[in-house]
Amino acid sequence: MRAFLGIDLDDELRGELAALCDAIRDATPAWAGEKWVSRDNLHLTLKFLGETDSESLPSIRDALAGGLAIHTPFDTTVLAPVEAVPDTRRARMLWTRYDDPEGRCALLVKAADDVLVTFGIPPEPRPFVPHVTLVRARRPRRFSCSEAYTKMPVTPMSVREVTVFSSILTRSGPVYERWGRIELGVR
Repeated sequence: MRAFLGIDLDDELRGELAALCDAIRDATPAWAGEKWVSRDNLHLTLKFLGETDSESLPSIRDALAGGLAIHTPFDTTVLAPVEAVPDTRRARMLWTRYDDPEGRCALLVKAADDVLVTFGIPPEPRPFVPHVTLVRARRPRRFSCSEAYTKMPVTPMSVREVTVFSSILTRSGPVYERWGRIELGVR
């Protein structure tokens, strides 16, 4: 199975992001048929672990709990507007970013990398960008920002734990399972 680390969003924020996705689909019909992240699957991405054996996932989770325990809870903010990645002419995905002025999310990723390397999971070579993926395009396409989806409120969020997710790909989209929550600041 594919596994990753993320930060679960509360219901209110999921609702705001789901409404944002609806506004984008309404304003840009060319994107309507792409792979939209379902409301229940919206999360702040931290680290993709790749293909992982389900038998080793509890050991990975336990090791991560030890490595992340020194990090205390913190607050962050979702930032509007939506961004096209890698750019607006050939977007492969749309996401909204999170503010991380003190680098707290990046520190979580670094701590996770320090643990995961012992399991043969290498650090991501690209710089970390805290974000919530909204949609993935099947092929690169143009994306033009519109007032319809740049007016999302700047929404604060408390980060109290990191979640270990598994992702099983199906024809109707990925199914996420929560394998465990790692509380921050708990030794």
